[in-house]
Amino acid sequence: MKQFCLFITLLTGSLLACRDYTPAFTPGPDDPRLTGTWRLAERRFRKDSTFSVTDTNKIPRRDTGTIIRDGKAIRFDTVATIIETIRTPRDTSFDVLRRYPATPPQTLTFGADGRLTANGSEMTYFNPIRTFLLDRTFPDSLFINLYIATNGANVPSRMRLAFQRDTLTLLPGCETPCWLKFVRAQ
Repeated sequence: MKQFCLFITLLTGSLLACRDYTPAFTPGPDDPRLTGTWRLAERRFRKDSTFSVTDTNKIPRRDTGTIIRDGKAIRFDTVATIIETIRTPRDTSFDVLRRYPATPPQTLTFGADGRLTANGSEMTYFNPIRTFLLDRTFPDSLFINLYIATNGANVPSRMRLAFQRDTLTLLPGCETPCWLKFVRAQ
């Protein structure tokens, strides 16, 4: 009887361990403006750059006083030079505008089922993102929520989105103007 209970417990545990705990994803209504494959044509981004400036200051320090040695008072007057070093970091970040040729293709594919597929060496930011949802909360602007599935949860990352003919522009939140411009590939 003990062996039977142990067998049932082990069987139940192994079956539960194989269960998928990823929450179900509902993409919402399909938008024909977005569905399809888009090729990266242009990207503006901030290139981080810093360097440190080292300044040295020579500070003379005068020391005077009296010490008693063997019962005699000895006056001293010395000048010592102290070298002070100051390192100041400077931000030299700059904006980069990069245009991409048609080959090798850098693409994002937005499926009607809410799935996102990224291809190309410049699309590594989008690799962990599997699903998306158009957010029409604000009537005067369109947003896209990109979902990173991690530890059984869908964590959203939100970007503004704009269409102009066959051009899709993603506008991430940056301190300076930045964007990713895509042209429709299919």
